[in-house]
Amino acid sequence: MSIDGIGKPPPVPPADPSSAAGVQGRKTESFAIGEPVAPTASSSVSAGLEALRRGELSLDQYLSQRVDLAVGHLTSKLAPAELDFVKQSLRDQLETDPVLVELVQRTTAGLSVKSG
Repeated sequence: MSIDGIGKPPPVPPADPSSAAGVQGRKTESFAIGEPVAPTASSSVSAGLEALRRGELSLDQYLSQRVDLAVGHLTSKLAPAELDFVKQSLRDQLETDPVLVELVQRTTAGLSVKSG
C-alpha cells in the first residue's frame, strides 16, 4: 500500500507565456567599469603592520588600531558606551583567548616591537 505523493517531486507549474515575452523585450544595461575606489581595510591592516615593524607603533597601539578598524562599521549604530564595551570586549579576547593570542604572536613574530 502506498501513500499518494510521498517520494515524488512536487509538480512543476505550467510556464506563463506572458512572463517569457516580458523577459525578451526587456532592455539590458551595458557593463562599465567605474572609477577606482579608496583603499580597503586590508591596505590599512598592512600599513599598521608595517608601522609596527618600523617601530612607529607599539603592540598595544597596533591592537587598538585593529580593534578600531574592526568596529568601525558600528560607530553609527551603537551608543558610545556600547561601542566602548564592544572594543574592550575585543581587547580582552585578544589578550586572553589562547587562539587569538597565538594568532597575534604569529602575526607579529620576529618584529622588533616597542613596549607600550
